[in-house]
Amino acid sequence: MQIIEQKPNQITFRAEISESLANAIRRHINQIPILAIDEVEIVKNDSALYDETVAHRIGLIPLKMDKSVSEKTEMDMSLSAKGEGFVYSGKFTGGLGVVYDKLPITYLEEEQELQLVAHAKTGRGVEHSKFSPGFLYYRNVSEIKIDADLYDEFKKICPNNEVKKEGKSIIIHDNLKIEVSDVCEEICRKNNRKLEITPKNELVITVESVGQLDVKDVFLKSVDALQKDLDLISKKVK
Repeated sequence: MQIIEQKPNQITFRAEISESLANAIRRHINQIPILAIDEVEIVKNDSALYDETVAHRIGLIPLKMDKSVSEKTEMDMSLSAKGEGFVYSGKFTGGLGVVYDKLPITYLEEEQELQLVAHAKTGRGVEHSKFSPGFLYYRNVSEIKIDADLYDEFKKICPNNEVKKEGKSIIIHDNLKIEVSDVCEEICRKNNRKLEITPKNELVITVESVGQLDVKDVFLKSVDALQKDLDLISKKVK
């Protein structure tokens, strides 16, 4: 496994792993318990948005999670706003914090009010997308073979990809975050040349977090959830 790029809420890496296993890990991201607002009691809503629209927006606001959060955690939060301007997620008060405090909920005119109580609970992404902590996607690593005289044209567009010469051809390693096979196809089409694409046993995997969990925890907890399901199947088979 080799890390290609890492950001606060995103990580991209290469790994020798089958597509079926990568897909199983991807699916089990939605088995990770996550806190989200599940019910909203709107006391007063003078905004132009329907109560249902306001509640839907509030349900998709990511909430902060710490080690004290369990599958049984339930908490209430409240919001009170008055006067002209946008009402942002940061206006919530209570036992939980929001990951992003500048998510717009609605807009109030002068003398208008919004008052509500929100009830948060733990759930899973398979129940509703508001409980999803992030997502994973992947593609095959491949080697692309094109004519050597196209080297300068390729490097002008993709300067960071590894290239090695092989006789009258060059081998391009398509193993970075951005896929370059389409670029090579276009270069060869424009110059009326052929290309060969050979898939390898590695995958380029990208994991992104919505913000409730660290991006590494999203991947590791997904693996743990998959392992629990495999252990359960193993017991059933025995």
